[in-house]
Amino acid sequence: MSAYEFPALAIQDWLRVFCYDSYCADAMTSGLTNSKDTVLRWQLAVDTLYRLIASDLLHIPTLKADDLSAQKAAALDYIKSLAHHNPFSSDIEETSHWYLWDISATDRCHRLIEAYGIRDIPQGELSQGLVAALHNLFAENRVAWSDQPLIAVSADS
Repeated sequence: MSAYEFPALAIQDWLRVFCYDSYCADAMTSGLTNSKDTVLRWQLAVDTLYRLIASDLLHIPTLKADDLSAQKAAALDYIKSLAHHNPFSSDIEETSHWYLWDISATDRCHRLIEAYGIRDIPQGELSQGLVAALHNLFAENRVAWSDQPLIAVSADS
């Protein structure tokens, strides 16, 4: 897998998992790539979470705001902040940012998983319909997948 190749099967699997339970952001640092490169894993986690929240597939239910738009903006700001906190650091202050909030599937995510029968297909089998739907959602929300980082990670800031 190249550095920014769309990890379709991994995203499909994560969306299925999020439909069953909530997870903290740190969970996304594994399973999106087989690479042992921690910077790549960090980058994919930040970019993927940002895209999934921007596309209303994931949300942070306990993050309080005046309205849904403000709640989404706060969630996206949180994901942006993760680009400056290395989840693989040995510093607990650094990694603790990845555990601040539980992230859950939205109703839209549940509907998408249901529409493409993702719960019923065997593990490891990819739904091309879901892949196309994800690409469309990402493009509609101006977070299309590309060969460049969406939000470049940096431990220097």
